[in-house]
Amino acid sequence: MREPYAVPVPRGYRVGGWEVREPIATGAFGSVYAARRTDDRGHLPRTAALKFLPTGTGTPRQLAHLRELVEREVALHRRLKQPRLIRMYETLTVDDPADPRLDGATVLVLERAEGSLSALLAASPRPGSGPALLAQICAGLAQLHRAGWVHGDLKPANVLLMGDGSVRLADFNTAGELEGTHAYTPAFSTPDYTPPELLWSEIGERGRRIRPSADVWAFGVLAHLVLTGSFPLPGGTPTARRDAAAAYARGADELRLSPGLPEAWREIVRACLTRTHAERIGTEDLLRRVRAAATGRPGRLPPRRRSGRTAVPAAVAATVALAALGHAVAVRTDGGPDTGGRGAGPTANVSAASYGAAELRTDRGVPAAYRPLIVETAHDCARPEVTPALIAAMLKVESDFDPDLADPARNEYGIARWTPRVLRWWMNEDGTPGETVPDPPFPPAESIPAMGRYLCWIAPRLGTGLPGDRRVLVAAAYRTSYDEVNDAGGVPSECRDYAARVARYLREYTPPGGT
Repeated sequence: MREPYAVPVPRGYRVGGWEVREPIATGAFGSVYAARRTDDRGHLPRTAALKFLPTGTGTPRQLAHLRELVEREVALHRRLKQPRLIRMYETLTVDDPADPRLDGATVLVLERAEGSLSALLAASPRPGSGPALLAQICAGLAQLHRAGWVHGDLKPANVLLMGDGSVRLADFNTAGELEGTHAYTPAFSTPDYTPPELLWSEIGERGRRIRPSADVWAFGVLAHLVLTGSFPLPGGTPTARRDAAAAYARGADELRLSPGLPEAWREIVRACLTRTHAERIGTEDLLRRVRAAATGRPGRLPPRRRSGRTAVPAAVAATVALAALGHAVAVRTDGGPDTGGRGAGPTANVSAASYGAAELRTDRGVPAAYRPLIVETAHDCARPEVTPALIAAMLKVESDFDPDLADPARNEYGIARWTPRVLRWWMNEDGTPGETVPDPPFPPAESIPAMGRYLCWIAPRLGTGLPGDRRVLVAAAYRTSYDEVNDAGGVPSECRDYAARVARYLREYTPPGGT
């Protein structure tokens, strides 16, 4: 190890049903180790990451601070289960009086990652997968903010990369739950990612008051770093960059972004890095703009909208599952204790062309650019009928994967053939219909998740005794309505050709042994 671990744990140490393996990473308040399961609890994975948080030694003031950090992180994990947040399987307490360093320590059993964004950037500055990764990071941030939490320490080391190329946000011991417009977090943050208004903010008894806009600033810094390899504010050290941020906030200096930053992303970063929190872009608007830029179609930045193929009440639309964007990903990580990575072991190579190979065949012509989006959209629906192969088959039949499809005679547009008045009901992730009818074109980053939401809403509304493949029935209901499928006792006659084509591609896109 190149640095002492906050909580040293020997290899082979056992806690609960887990055995500690190699070290992964450490921070000021905890250390992370790889672990393998030694008991027969089949509902838990064979491997995990154990985060040891010391609570057994120290001064009373130190112990109170550590207990607060532990309680924050455990509370967030227990309340929030979102696809872009690292999962917690269980919490343990070490009972080992013979080792005062570990006795009483809290252990979080977490989802095992392959590495971190900081490790990726150290190995490959300006990675080609940068826009796609940023879209997933922003989706995770939006999930946190919708749930009423502020992260408080967004930075590359706290962005984890999974084996399938997807992204998870982690390290929530400085997160805070919103109380109105503010949350209270410990007086600890990373200067490079801290907005100017918090650099010298007053610290009260409950900690520092923080708004979601602080995370938006941090995202702007992170986006600039990922896309250009440099920080957006000048200076060779964090202290120099902190001073530059203060000068910028006072109006004594201008924001000089890297010439290498693409124009669409330049607008996004500027909207994040405003002098005051009041001028900063909101998280939902930021997510829409990031998704548009990540798909290479930044010209259309739509207002909040949602839609579907049959007009449904807003109260019904509110029940639809959230869809998180996963887009073209090519990840290379070199995990290790000195890199800030969250994983150790072999290098992980994940490309969009092979994304989700266990659920969607890679040799049947599904465009690589849409594979992660298709797979993630299916995963965001808990219904077994809504699979990556089904969504891919439907997109093939609807448009032959043409994102620019325009059929004015039927008033249908884009890769999923949305009608504007219907799309209005399914486009917003927060469950609210759009205030206005959207105008085409409809980019895939909007159309495909909207399709997934609508399919997820349809599936439980189909009769239980209908004959045939329920996935095909869901597709038929997308083209007609679930009422028509139920009334016909199966695929309506006018939809049989469509359903047969979907069934054909469904078989073609499903891997051997899949369903």
